[in-house]
Amino acid sequence: MTNINMKQPETAIDTDAHTLAAPGAKAPHHKGSKKNTGTKNKAKRRAAKALAYFALIFTGLLVLVEPWLLIPVAALVLAISLWD
Repeated sequence: MTNINMKQPETAIDTDAHTLAAPGAKAPHHKGSKKNTGTKNKAKRRAAKALAYFALIFTGLLVLVEPWLLIPVAALVLAISLWD
């Protein structure tokens, strides 16, 4: 929609025409492009997966050694599942 000043037609300016890009102009560069970020994300996912498995195995060993440690582990799992 154009914004034209109807009170003074001789000085009316079409404001939408000034916002369009010039012909042949390149599209603006987006800072968040994900061209070369695949290797960093992959490394982070691998590290997170390794840490999660380590924590799971370590917790399992502790529960095998001392079965009463299952109580705080179960409480933590319940708290995480109820987290919004």
